[in-house]
Amino acid sequence: MGCTSGFIKCFLNTLNSLNALVGLLLIVIATIILGQAPLVYIVYLYVLGGLIFVSSILGCCGICQENVCMTATYGFILLAQLIISLLGNFGFKFNEDYIRKFASEEVQKKWDLELVEPGAMDPYQRTYDCCGRNGPDDYVSIGRATLPATCYPKENHELPHFTTGCAQSAGDNFLELFNYSSDTNWISVGITALMVLGAFYLVGRFRKQRRRYHY
Repeated sequence: MGCTSGFIKCFLNTLNSLNALVGLLLIVIATIILGQAPLVYIVYLYVLGGLIFVSSILGCCGICQENVCMTATYGFILLAQLIISLLGNFGFKFNEDYIRKFASEEVQKKWDLELVEPGAMDPYQRTYDCCGRNGPDDYVSIGRATLPATCYPKENHELPHFTTGCAQSAGDNFLELFNYSSDTNWISVGITALMVLGAFYLVGRFRKQRRRYHY
């Protein structure tokens, strides 16, 4: 095994470690936004994150053992992973209006429930530091004499209440999560493209080495 191949083995195993972390990060992000994002997007992040993590483990094993079959399988998985990542960036692109509309619809469902079950909005108000659907005046319009405790920082009535509605706050939060996961996905695309090239180069080298052993 030449110096070039040895360098690529070390380089790929380093990238495998980074890629495994990226895969775990995508899974964590998908878990954080459970129930807060479109189901197709959450499933996409879970599948991609799991595929990245599993392929990284397979790659480490195949490269360390110089196994042609395992490394080739690893290369094809990486290629599929690259295609999925590109489809995610270009095919399943959610724009800002779509995300804000989704957030507004989710808050509206909670607000409708608040009308018959006081306190239904509390989880959103605690999470997003907001008050009401569009603002504190929403509670005045439905005849509530006082604002819920969750409309105040740390539920302390001595502090000024939140003035932003949950539809806006949730939309801002969703956008921040989506933008972060999108940036992470582009990092994954770059790493995966390098790994595909390195994997198939090593497959060729492993095959040549195996032929030499047979002579």
